[in-house]
Amino acid sequence: MPPLRIVALSLLLSPLGQAEEPPVHLGPITGIVTDGDHIYSVSQAGIFREAKRLAKPPFRVMSMAGAPKKNAGSLLLLGGGQPAASGEIAAIDPAKGTLTRRKLGDDLVYSVAVSPDGKTAAAAMADGRVLTFGFPSLATGSVTEANRHRAIVRAVAFSPDGQWIASAGLDGLVLLTPRNPKAKPVVLADHSAGVESLAFAPDSAQLASGSRDGRVRLHTIGGRLLRTFQGVGEPPDATGFGQAPRVLCLDWSEAGLIGGTSTGYVFRLPNGQGDWQPLHREKASPVYALGQAPGQIVAGKTGQLLKLPKP
Repeated sequence: MPPLRIVALSLLLSPLGQAEEPPVHLGPITGIVTDGDHIYSVSQAGIFREAKRLAKPPFRVMSMAGAPKKNAGSLLLLGGGQPAASGEIAAIDPAKGTLTRRKLGDDLVYSVAVSPDGKTAAAAMADGRVLTFGFPSLATGSVTEANRHRAIVRAVAFSPDGQWIASAGLDGLVLLTPRNPKAKPVVLADHSAGVESLAFAPDSAQLASGSRDGRVRLHTIGGRLLRTFQGVGEPPDATGFGQAPRVLCLDWSEAGLIGGTSTGYVFRLPNGQGDWQPLHREKASPVYALGQAPGQIVAGKTGQLLKLPKP
């Protein structure tokens, strides 16, 4: 593992020297965090709270997660870096305008997550590792390898009860890693293509995973396959001979399980019988990130934060 470095920066005065850029999103919105009435989003133009840019991180951001902070707003965790050069994370306190940055590896961090108690975070690495570390300190001695895939890890998530870490890889596997070191990891090998997205049910009893072949699979926390949704994100005029839609993001709240696809769909999956239900679609505009705020669904697209009323 390369040497680990922590750098503390102040973001109070300006968004890291980018004042000449217009304060609007550029490129894909790769992360959304909802905190009550506040909506945080991130793209290559920087971190925004609603329409106000708070800062521009000094690396390419691939993912963002949030953790509650007592008596203040959320603490934010970013993951990204530079392809084939660095994998970096940063902990950001929007209230104080400070950022703590760390290098984790020599290739991208594709996804990050924060545990429900806000004390531990996880990173999905391009080199196949799933790492955990202390949050928000990012302390050197806290970095641990929790599991490892045979290919790029595209998504990582903590269960709401804090007992499991799920990771999704382009090796087609979903790994359920227990926080209890005495328990055995669970390997879910039902996908036939690379897995792009993950979401736990609010009661931690089920896990949803979305793949590159337009399938979403539901498993019990013990690894039993409950259901497979096929053709998720396929347009009505699809012939079956084109590239299958990729399920790029999933979000599961008390209001239900929703997702976004490479074909521009925001969709909902039923709790019981039924098929996937399209909620919104814009052609040729992938949905990269999702969040659920009071009364609305927030979707991250290219240069656009889309807000939809909850059905």
